[in-house]
Amino acid sequence: MNRKVKENYERLAQAAGLSMDMENGALYGVFAGYEILVAAANGSYPYTLSILAGVNRPAPPLTQEECKAFCKSVPGSITLTQNGNLVTLALKNTANQNKLRDTLVGALQAFTDFLRGNGFRNCCQACGRQELPVSPYYLGGAYAELCPDCFAAIQQRQTAAQSESKQKKENVVSGTVGALLGSLLGVVCIIILSQLGYVAAISGVIMAVCTLKGYELLGGKLSNKGIGIACVIMLVMTFVGDRLDWAIVVSRSLGTDFFTSFRAISYLMAEGAIDSGSYAGNLVLLYLFVLLGAVPTVIGTLRSRKQSAKVYRLGGQL
Repeated sequence: MNRKVKENYERLAQAAGLSMDMENGALYGVFAGYEILVAAANGSYPYTLSILAGVNRPAPPLTQEECKAFCKSVPGSITLTQNGNLVTLALKNTANQNKLRDTLVGALQAFTDFLRGNGFRNCCQACGRQELPVSPYYLGGAYAELCPDCFAAIQQRQTAAQSESKQKKENVVSGTVGALLGSLLGVVCIIILSQLGYVAAISGVIMAVCTLKGYELLGGKLSNKGIGIACVIMLVMTFVGDRLDWAIVVSRSLGTDFFTSFRAISYLMAEGAIDSGSYAGNLVLLYLFVLLGAVPTVIGTLRSRKQSAKVYRLGGQL
């Protein structure tokens, strides 16, 4: 979370009378008698907020008609949903901070009034018990309202999963094979889009994602070494994909078979039949798109790995 977003979140928390999780940015606390969490579902869109409450009622779950009627009456709301013991109100993305604060405070008031009017009471999001106190927790990338017993069980499972992950061995050979297989999808994407007349960023994203995921699936885990191997494969296979694309173009133009055309590309460039500037420019653009796809994917993978290990109670790290 950058400094500007953090400052805006602090103002939101102050306006709503809530506290702020300084590490990951969620707002939390009691609003009109209900334990409330306010968080962005995607860190890339910090002002697309959702209001969450761990609640239930004796009556059946909320109907679509109830949810639609509520959203129609509350400015700035998009959807109201109930999933088990979790009721979520999604709000519209609002860049104007004054408007966002007004929208959030108004939505919180309407949301809690709605919960009270429909017989909802605070409960543990996991087990649904109302008699136990609940607190907001961060669970490896997600937030939840839990009772102490459920949190202890989740924390125990988390510790066991982390221990199992650390003990899991990485198979570099199988991972490399997986990365090569994944990169083939990127090569196919490069060729298809190019034959359609495009050099699109999506080809780079597909190359990056499929190569990294291929390594992880067959290698058992994606270590820093695996990321390095996958990145080298991306660079090599992007070059191969570009060459294959040019071979198709040469084959169509000269009427030669594909393999002869592939071998002739260097000769044709040396003779000036293929403009080396156009060839280099196209390849550089492809590498740029692969970079645009690989960097966020790698950063996201490392961040997800780091976040998945974090489990704590908001307001008092455990």
